[in-house]
Amino acid sequence: MKMQKDQLTARQRLFCELYIGPGRHCAALAARLAGYAPGCSHVTGCQLLKKPKIAATVRGLEEALAQEIGVSRQKVIAQLVGAADLARELREPGAMISAYRNVAQICGYMNHKGRDTVAPTGAGDNVVMERLQGMSDAELAALARMGTTA
Repeated sequence: MKMQKDQLTARQRLFCELYIGPGRHCAALAARLAGYAPGCSHVTGCQLLKKPKIAATVRGLEEALAQEIGVSRQKVIAQLVGAADLARELREPGAMISAYRNVAQICGYMNHKGRDTVAPTGAGDNVVMERLQGMSDAELAALARMGTTA
């Protein structure tokens, strides 16, 4: 049976469904669960996610799931900001920083290595970013406890 170029194979479709479900966004696990060779599932999973049709299918499935359970990016960010506010009230700077780090990641301000990738909007922002990047963990925690920004 000949597949049309714009359609996924049954195994590719299964990979997409497993990737957003039981695969927990782990491409290697989803590839193994979909029946791809276990020895190279990490490579196969990565290659599959780079295919435009598979990437589009995954995005569509994620959007459908988010609608089904009533989650939106704005709701997640609002909940995380609420958690950060509660952590500030409870004087738990680690939890507050964690919540704001998650907000920054969702908003695209952090790359995969966890380093800040915010594009400064003004000359003063560069100074603030340099100051924050130069601070130790203890200094950042003290700043968070004070509830102020640099």
